[in-house]
This record gives sequence, structure tokens and C-alpha cells, in this order.
Amino acid sequence: MFGMIVILNTLMKIRIAIILFVLFSPALLFAQSVDSKKHWEQLNNGSENERIEAAKKLSLYYQSESIDSLRMVGETLFFYGIDNHYQPAIEFGKITLAEFYVMNGRINDGIAMAKATLPRLQERGDMALLTNVCKIIASGYRKLDDGNSSLLWAKKAIAYNKDNPESSDKTEGIISLAEAYLLQHKENLAITTYNEFITKASKAKDYRGLSSAYARLGDIYRISEKFGQAEKLFRLSYQMAQKTNLTSPKAHALNNLAIIYFEKGDTANARIHFEKALVLREAVKDVKSISESLFNLGEYYFYIGQYSQALYWYQKSADLAKQHSLLKEEKDGLLAIAQVYKEMQQFDEATRQLERAIALSNDLKLRQSADDEDLTNLQHEIWRTDFEEFKTAEIQKESSFQFYLLLIAVIGLTLTVIMLVIKLNKIKSAGK
Repeated sequence: MFGMIVILNTLMKIRIAIILFVLFSPALLFAQSVDSKKHWEQLNNGSENERIEAAKKLSLYYQSESIDSLRMVGETLFFYGIDNHYQPAIEFGKITLAEFYVMNGRINDGIAMAKATLPRLQERGDMALLTNVCKIIASGYRKLDDGNSSLLWAKKAIAYNKDNPESSDKTEGIISLAEAYLLQHKENLAITTYNEFITKASKAKDYRGLSSAYARLGDIYRISEKFGQAEKLFRLSYQMAQKTNLTSPKAHALNNLAIIYFEKGDTANARIHFEKALVLREAVKDVKSISESLFNLGEYYFYIGQYSQALYWYQKSADLAKQHSLLKEEKDGLLAIAQVYKEMQQFDEATRQLERAIALSNDLKLRQSADDEDLTNLQHEIWRTDFEEFKTAEIQKESSFQFYLLLIAVIGLTLTVIMLVIKLNKIKSAGK
């Protein structure tokens, strides 16, 4: 059983990492509930200020629920700002897109895009957005495994938040700091920092943030094989998630509990919690997460040796992914099915499934290439806007310089004329 636990732990790491990155996104912490339909209406048809406020609320929501939708929010606001020459919309659109780039894997591009917004924010002293941007940058460096840079930008985020009079609980940036400590292998400092966040977030009743913090602390103890402490923290994460109106935190918390039960050898409870997470995701039609839950159940049955059940759940995961054009998830399902057939010594069928997975890999490369080209074109549009803004500023600066130069010349000429008039008057007076 121990060998099975180690294998499951290894295979689950990628999924857990994705979950944790979503939970600890560098933007402002989530509101407890979001009326997405209402905010989309405001984003598309509202006044200038209403559009920006709607974009802020939607971006907070979609960091957890739909990364692709986060891009849509950023693009919608950015191009509205371009079309209407409204700088605040362009600015926040860029910030939202920078976050999307970091979360989508184009990390250096996202960091550069975020840094480009800093001078204007510093000029007008917008502490809230400065905090947000520094957290995005810290998150990017964390994904690049650059602990020193991540720590630096996390501390900048905390410093800006301290100077923000609108921030009451002063929790912004603390999670980023804790994650930076973890990256530097300073586990005790990370745990202390997370506990500091929990203390402040509890007073503010920030249930979404609390769920995230308890989940991450639980994972720290899980990795250290302190399963009892990890289970306690995952339970607290689930309790806090239940107090929000967001689906993903609850499903992630159930999934974490399922994993810890499996690692403790409690396979019955593990299966129950995997199934609960699946039901929750099905209720809101979160297709990608449903496919993940189906796959997790396949892994569960595979590593307890029930191959027919494993095939059933892997196949359901692959079929759902295929139905919704989720190529990566479909490929993962086919590879898992091939592994089952290999264990069952049905090598011809295993080879057939592998061939299908290879064909999907080629399709994935083509899609990724098209996505990269699309994102590059978007990035060029942002750069073009930055260049035009720079040139406009240069022209204004040059015009201002020419104006002041002309003004100085006029003043000098006027003074010269005045001096000449005075001198002529003196000469005339002397002649008389």
C-alpha cells in the first residue's frame, strides 16, 4: 500500500500545483460572491467607471473559475480604452492581461507587461493597484523558481498595502511573502507568515482567503508526511470554502481531503471525497474540473488494483474531454487507459491507445502554436499602444520645451526693448 501511496502522490503533484496556483493568485482576494451576468453587462455597456469596477470584480472571480475568461475581461476593457482614448481602462486592461499571461505560462511576458504599468501608478500614488501589480510580479517570479525576486516583490506589495488608506485588514501580499519563503526553503518562516495572514483574515471574515491559506498550510504538512495535521487544515479549508459562494474552493478542498485520506490508507473515505468533488463540479457544469475528477477516480481505482473500474473512469474522463475539445485532458485519459491495458497485459490495445494519444499530441502542438501566435499578436498590440503613448509623451515634452524656449525668447526680446526705450528716454532727457 505504501508504494501505491507514493505513486499517487507523484501523479497528483501537477494537479495540486495547478490548484494551489489558482488559490494563491496574486490579485486582490476574491469577493464572497459575484453576479457575473450583471458585471458583464456593466463591462460592455456601463459608464467608464462602471466598466473598470466590473472588470475588477470579474477578474477576481475568474482567477478561480475560468482563466480563459480572465483574458476576455482584460481584452474587453483594454480595447474599450483604446477605442475611447480612456487611459484608466487601457491601464487596468493591461494589468488583467499581465495576470493572464503569468497564469497561462507566458511568465516573462506577463512580468514585463506588469512592470510597464508601474511608473504611471507610482506617479499618481495608486497604492491599491501598485499592491496588485507587485503581487502579479511576485507570483511570476515564484513560477520561475526565483525566490529572491519573488521575496522582493512580495515585500513591495506589503509596503504599498500599508500605505493604502482603503485597505483595512492589511492582508495583501502576505500570502505572496509566505510562498516566497517556501521557495527559499524557509518552511518555518512560511508557516509563521501564513498564520499571520489567517489571524488578520479571520478578523475580516475573508473566508475565501482563509480557505486558501488553510489549504496551502495543509499541503506543507502533507509534503512533510504529517498527515494528521494536514487533514485538520484541509478540513478547516473546506469549512471556510463552504462560507463562500464559489464552487472551485469547495471542490478543491474536497479533492485535497480525498488525497490525504488515500495517503493515510483510508481508501473508502478517499473515494467518497473524490465523488463529492465530482458532484459539486457537475452541479455547475465545470467541464474541465469534471474531467479532472473523473480522472482522479480512475487513478484511485488503478492504484488499488481494480483495473476494470479504472478503465471505466478514465474512459469517462477522456470521452468528456473529447466532447468539449479539451485535447490535453483527452490525451491524459488515453495515456492512463494505455497504462491500464499494459498492466492487464493487453499490449495491442495499449499500443492503440498510445497511438491515439500521440495523434492528439500533434493536434495539441498545432493548437498551442495558434494560441501562441494569437497571444503574441495581442502582446504586439499592447506594445504598439505603449510606443504610441511614449511618442505622444515625447511630442508633448518637445512641444513644451519649444513653447518655453519661445516664451524665454519673447521675454528676453521684451526686456531688451524695454531697456532700449529706457536708455533712449535718458538720452533725450540729457539732451534737453
